[in-house]
Amino acid sequence: MSLEPSNASETSTHVEDLLKDLNSGIKSGRKRKICHGPIELYLRAARWFPLAIDPFTSLEDVLYEGIEAEFSELREGAEDQSEETLNKRHKELCIKHYKAFVKLIPTLSDLISAFERFPSAMDNFIHALSCASNDARSDDTGSLMREGLIYMLKMPEADQFNPPLLKQHGKIARGWNHPQTARLLCPMRMLDIFDNDPPHRSFMDKVKEGQINITAAKFPLFLYDESMLDPTRKSQGCLRGYYLKRVFRHIFTGPSSAISANTHKGTKAPKGRIHGMISPLPRAIAYAAVQAYFQLSSATQWRQQIENLDLVLFYDRVVDMLENNPNKQWVDETLNHWKLETPGLVQRGRSRARAELYTFDSEDDMDGFFDSDERSPGSEEQNSQGTTESNDNAVNMHGI
Repeated sequence: MSLEPSNASETSTHVEDLLKDLNSGIKSGRKRKICHGPIELYLRAARWFPLAIDPFTSLEDVLYEGIEAEFSELREGAEDQSEETLNKRHKELCIKHYKAFVKLIPTLSDLISAFERFPSAMDNFIHALSCASNDARSDDTGSLMREGLIYMLKMPEADQFNPPLLKQHGKIARGWNHPQTARLLCPMRMLDIFDNDPPHRSFMDKVKEGQINITAAKFPLFLYDESMLDPTRKSQGCLRGYYLKRVFRHIFTGPSSAISANTHKGTKAPKGRIHGMISPLPRAIAYAAVQAYFQLSSATQWRQQIENLDLVLFYDRVVDMLENNPNKQWVDETLNHWKLETPGLVQRGRSRARAELYTFDSEDDMDGFFDSDERSPGSEEQNSQGTTESNDNAVNMHGI
């Protein structure tokens, strides 16, 4: 029988089977607890949520807010709770994400209707999906921590960290505490300032002391193909950085393909194929970008704010480059480039993971992103004392 019910009788049986799964203790959504029952369909979609829809918005909020919008009185007290805990903008975002999530499981609305008879079971069901979503993001972060340090070296077989940077040193040694991770985090338009100050301690110290303000308004070097850099053209080479592509491949086509795109070891299908992604999605690229930034940083725990940089805004800006920009030629060229760089995604069938389009107001490096900027590099950043300020005035669309 199909995992997705097709009529009222099957829906009733489907709900009963889901209740058995929930009652048997499958509540965490962890992948190590393999389940071949009907709940696996929903857990799989939940694990895809942070990768293809949003890694920062709680799936639990998304489901409750979306359900309330679709079934206004399904859950007692939902409206009062929403007014107290979620602001209007966040609620609107949750509803948009709910619509995107429902596209992954078209029968979800029918299931929610059937759950009306089992309100406590619905809470357990939503909790299981929320845990699965959180675990998926956490699993990727942990996997990159264990295996991704070498991805930072442009030529892993020849290059090395100087001073040495080993796994046992922990993340505290990264970020603005190490010249190589600092260079990858350095805003592209400040690269000349960074490179002209060997061994870069002055620049790094100014960042740590707050004299140079690093925010989501300035795109870091790791987003770029350095051979294509042109400070007067912000879009030139953007989203083509070697480290960004390696992190993406690690997550979506498997760690063995991270450095060598055409390599794939093992019999397990890569994550992208499991979820039907045949070419890189804009939000999947943005997800890889925030995972990459976190790995380069000295932050020891996943968080939305790393020093003065808001990862949520950073994520939104990368999404905006690909989803909302009027220069379709640049977008098409960039996504075609990504398709060539991810041969491990090629397979038969359609992608079921789709992303919604969102509007976003932005400034600084997003201003004139597709225009030729004739001003001298760094003219906006450096003042008479050699310090830099960057005001991140963009709106955080997540409302958090």
